[in-house]
Amino acid sequence: MKNSVHRFLAFVIDYTIILLYGLVLFGLTMMSSSTFEVSMEQSPLASQIIGFFTMTIPVFFYFYLTEKGRNKATIGKKMQKLVVQTDGANRSYNILVRNLIKFIPWEVAHTGVHWMKYYERHDMSNPVWVWVLLILPQVVVIIYIISIIRSKGKSSIYDKIAKTEVEYVPQMFKLG
Repeated sequence: MKNSVHRFLAFVIDYTIILLYGLVLFGLTMMSSSTFEVSMEQSPLASQIIGFFTMTIPVFFYFYLTEKGRNKATIGKKMQKLVVQTDGANRSYNILVRNLIKFIPWEVAHTGVHWMKYYERHDMSNPVWVWVLLILPQVVVIIYIISIIRSKGKSSIYDKIAKTEVEYVPQMFKLG
């Protein structure tokens, strides 16, 4: 259970960092309001591309580069003395797969939000497929969370597929 608590706290720390990054992006966007208005009037695809390159890609690389790096951990994991372990043979590939699978629901949900906003701007009802894009990622994330809890914080479905595991290593990251 200790691993689960540390993993949850690491999640809170890492997503606080992401939230702060998102707030900076939002602030920059609001300072250039004409760009914001133009992007809101563009197609859902254009909005998706903007969001993908400004939010999803940087967040993905934050997780990928820190977890495959020397410390094997994001800032949150490092603070909670957690590391992402692999079988060692193909570490970069395993971490890549882990993070691709982990963030697919995030990007699918973003797609749903962009299309939902598009239909709202045109006073149209959301088609069923948009609701699927909005709800399915939530279901997948709940399954991820259940799998993490069931494994006592060691692995999720995406960890099992990627052949990774999150371990609590108290002797890691000591100061001095």
